[in-house]
Parts: sequence; structure tokens; C-alpha cells
Amino acid sequence: MQSVIGTVFVQNFMGLLMMLLIGPVSLVGQGKQGETRPGWSHLKYALYFTYPEIEKLLLDTASMRETMEYLGPVRPERMYLECTTRGDVNVTQMKDLAARFRALGFRVSGAMVPNVPGGPICYNNPDHLAQLERRSRAVAQVFDEVILDDWLFTVCTCEKCVAGRGKSTWADYRTKLILEKSKKYIIDPAREVHPGIRIIIKYPNWYEGHRDNGYDVLNETHQFDAMAVGIETRTRATHDQHIPIYSGYVFQKWWSGVDPAKWVGSWLDNYTMQGQDNDYVAQVWQAVLAQSPEIILWSGGHLHHTGPFSDVYPHFREMLPEFDRVAGMLNGPSRGVPMYLPYGSEGEYNIFGYLGMAGIPIAPVGQFPAESQNAIFTRHSLRDPGLADKMLARLRAGHDVFMTWELFCKLGDTEFRNALNLIEPGGSVSSSEFRMRVGWNDQITKSDRPFVFPRVATTTWPYAREVAVVREDNDFGVLLSVKYLNGTLRILNMPENSYDLLRLPAPVLTMIRRSFGGELGVHLAGPGGVAMYLFGTGQYVLYNMNDETVTVSLRFDGKVSESGWRELVHERLLAVSGHKPQEHSEVGAYSDVTLTLTPFEIAIVQSPDVPGAR
Repeated sequence: MQSVIGTVFVQNFMGLLMMLLIGPVSLVGQGKQGETRPGWSHLKYALYFTYPEIEKLLLDTASMRETMEYLGPVRPERMYLECTTRGDVNVTQMKDLAARFRALGFRVSGAMVPNVPGGPICYNNPDHLAQLERRSRAVAQVFDEVILDDWLFTVCTCEKCVAGRGKSTWADYRTKLILEKSKKYIIDPAREVHPGIRIIIKYPNWYEGHRDNGYDVLNETHQFDAMAVGIETRTRATHDQHIPIYSGYVFQKWWSGVDPAKWVGSWLDNYTMQGQDNDYVAQVWQAVLAQSPEIILWSGGHLHHTGPFSDVYPHFREMLPEFDRVAGMLNGPSRGVPMYLPYGSEGEYNIFGYLGMAGIPIAPVGQFPAESQNAIFTRHSLRDPGLADKMLARLRAGHDVFMTWELFCKLGDTEFRNALNLIEPGGSVSSSEFRMRVGWNDQITKSDRPFVFPRVATTTWPYAREVAVVREDNDFGVLLSVKYLNGTLRILNMPENSYDLLRLPAPVLTMIRRSFGGELGVHLAGPGGVAMYLFGTGQYVLYNMNDETVTVSLRFDGKVSESGWRELVHERLLAVSGHKPQEHSEVGAYSDVTLTLTPFEIAIVQSPDVPGAR
């Protein structure tokens, strides 16, 4: 397959190369509508080149030809060309390069890094602001569209910044400051030069620090013409940001919700990812499954064989046909459990990513979810000052509330303090034994090592410990469940090491996921590290992000069709097993559709019970 892809590209490329060899083409702007290179059937890719990469790989004809032949299998339709990050922009040089790419049929956009040598800008420094304005005016002479790399933030604590902050928090001061200065020194100057220019803000992947450093997803998305989402999860455990892979999916669904029409694409990279083929490809899968309008690869030079982290490129190149094939199979709108994450909120670090990698499909929302049967609330949700009253209204209306223990602790001065009878909360507890309670039935399961949790002890009644970690002296809550008003309140006590959520015994995770069966019509049974993405009413995508083979089941209440279940990616039929109701338990009959997934394998399970299913 790969040799065919490469051959086709080279043939097409050489047919157009003579245009490149003739020299600069006198074109300014984006070119005529529709003049783009043929790409994939269901996905669009773009390559971003930093300015040092442009100097090294693109300025002379031979280097440009070799670079584009090497990266040709990606079938990019757009190039993002970064102007210099030091000194002033060479407008003539950038016009020449942009024209050469347009002559080859590519869409071309500019890119600007709003920084200064050494790091982020001080928005109270006149020299920094003057340089920012000069760059903005320069790129507007070349491009119809410009993306800002994610250096728009500031961390400056100089005398002027400290004085300007006054009694405000850094978050409140910096978000207001950057909204004002980015309009005055980026947007307005560019539009003076080129009234029709589109300026794209790209948000970084480090959401939890957004507001403290000046990013305001809600208001900046409205202020800029478009937005791109950073989903650079990189390596799961060793990169200093420690971002779970599934967070990349949530970021796209969450931030694009501000204004879906402004979402232009998702940005990922291979920075510091030597030897991490699977983790790099996992980033791409999050973009595919979130149905991103464009996948922006930062950067062309890092993927090129001369780049320091380019060893992930061969595997990525081999996977390109699979990405496109799977993208074409997705059928229907995505769905999941509403998770209330108000824009500008801060909370348990990337908890949405951990819950997703534990097998709970997340549908992040910036507005309070009032109508869903169940919804997830974390410390992030506290950005809504009326949170407690709204959650109580859900319970009165017969809807359920699923919250984290950290959020519950923050609600101590509200009605929720009366929901549990606690015994001396505080401290931590460690054990390798778990008790699960279903109705009047107990089930004990043991792990191969102990886990550490915040210590949550409750009285016998109301019996709340649906899942508990067991020691000789007591059971301590992991998943607490109580009837309250007309609904059910569930509280998840996360392990002190958040990643341990994915390592809990499979029966424990299955119990936690079972909380959402009524909302979704299905829950996952099996170990952690497998994410589930739901499309339409009968399509279930499973992605194994473990380094080992796992067996998982889609678990449905009651009976389902006993035949006709298909796995579409590998074209296999799946068996269905039925289970009788458990005695002395509220668990009724259920059915499992079971399959085995190799490391980093993706599967699409199609129900036969949906009219028009493929």
C-alpha cells in the first residue's frame, strides 16, 4: 500500500515540478477557489513548517523537492508557513515561497509565533508590542489567513505587570490584558494591511493553566476569526505535562463547542517522541474520532528524516490509509455522558482524560446539563456559582448526579453535606482488596498491588459504599451511591495517583462504568486503558491504549440480537453471550458482545438492531 501511495504522489509532484523550477509565480493571496491538491477521501492534513525548517528544507529548489517527496504520502492539502521568530519578517522571501507552494496546488496559510527571543511576550513592554505589530503587518502582506502558534500567553511578573494586576488574580488580569493587546497589536494592524485576513488562534494543550497565563477560550474564540485545538498529548507517562491520550479528544469536543463554525482543525506534534510510535498515532486517532476538520502536523521538519524525532514517521505513514478508512466508517453523531466543564474552569488535573481512558465516553459541555439522565461534575464545575442549586434541581427532577470526591468536599456548606454520614474524613488509605456491593450481594476482588485513596469512611446506614477498598479495620469508599430526593447521587473517590484509575481491577472499573448504563444504553466491561466512543445509536468504537492485548465486552441490559454483530475494521463477526439476573440483586439479565484487542488496536462494533446499519 505504501509504495503505491508514494508512487502516485511522486508522479503528480513531478508533473507540477516544472512550475516550481521556472521560478517565483506572481501570486498574492490564497489563489482561486478549489485550487487544492487531491488528498484523502475523509480526512484533511496540513503541514506546519517552522522558520528554521523553511530555511533548511524549503528555500532552494532541490531541498524543497526532496522534502515534499519524502512527506508526500501524507497528502497534505495545506501548508502553514511560519515567519521568523527573530527580527523582522522577510516579506519578499515569504511571498516567493508561498507562491511556489500555490503553484503546486497547495492551499497556503501563514503562521506567526507571538513571542520574543527567550520566551513569552510582556504585554506591558513597548518594544515587545512594537515587534508584535510589525510581524502582524508583515504576514498580512503575504497571506489571507494566519495561525498563531500557542505563545500568545504571558508569564511576566515585571514591575509593570505586578502593578497592573493590582488586587486582581493573575488569571483575571492576564486574560483581560491579552484580549485587549491581541486585538490592538495583532488583529487590528493585520486588518489595516489586509481587510479580509482571517486570524486563527491556536490553544495549547495545557488547559489547566490557560486562565493563569492569559488564555480565555470563550472570549478569545469570539474575538478571533477561527480557532485550532492543541491535542499534543505526546508520551503518556514521561513527558513533563503528563496528559492522558483521551484528553485530546475532550479538548476538541469541548473547545469547539464555543462556536463549531470557527473550528478549523486540531494540532499535534511529535516533539520529544523518539521511539513512541503508538503514542504518536494515538494522537492522530483522537483527531480522527473527534472528526476534526483538519489535522495539522507540527511540524514538517520534525517528521522529515533529518528531524530529531522523525522515527515515528514510518509507522504514521503506514497507518494513513487506515485513518482515512476508519474516518469513512463513522456513522452518526458522537455521544457520551455530559460532563460539566465551564469555560475558564480549573479542577482535578485532566480528570476528563482519565475517565475517558477508563472506558467512560465523555461529552464535555460548557453549559449546565439539565436534561440528561446522568451527568458528571468535577471541581471544574465550581466555576458556576449556582452549581449546588442546579445539581439539587437535577435530583428533584429525577435525574442523577455523578461527582468527584474533591467536588463533594468543596460543597460542605451546601445541602450536599447532608447526603452522607461520614466518619472522621481525612488522610489516606492503602489496600489491594476491593468489595463491590450489588443489592444484597457482595463480591471481593483483589489486585496484584495496593492502591492509595483518600480516606472516606461512612456509617453503615445509609449504605453508600457501592465499591470500597477493604482493610481489617474498615471499608473505605471508592464509589459511593445514595438515593437523594428523586434521583441518585454517586461520588467517585479517585486514587491519589490519577493514572491508577486505569489500573484498578476490571470488576471495579466495570462497576464504576455501570453508573452510566442508563444514560448510554451500554457500558464497558473489562480492564482500563480502553476508551469507548459512541456514534449514532448503534456504533461503538473501542481503542486499546494499553501495551498488552486485552479482552473487553460491550454490556447491554436485557437481551440483544444474538447474531449479526460485526466488527467493521477487521471484518469479523462477534459472539453474544446472555446472562441471567443475579439473585438478591437489582442487576437483571444482560448481554455481552465480546472482543479481543491487541495493543493500540482500534475496532468499530456495529449493532444489527439499528435500521440502515452498515
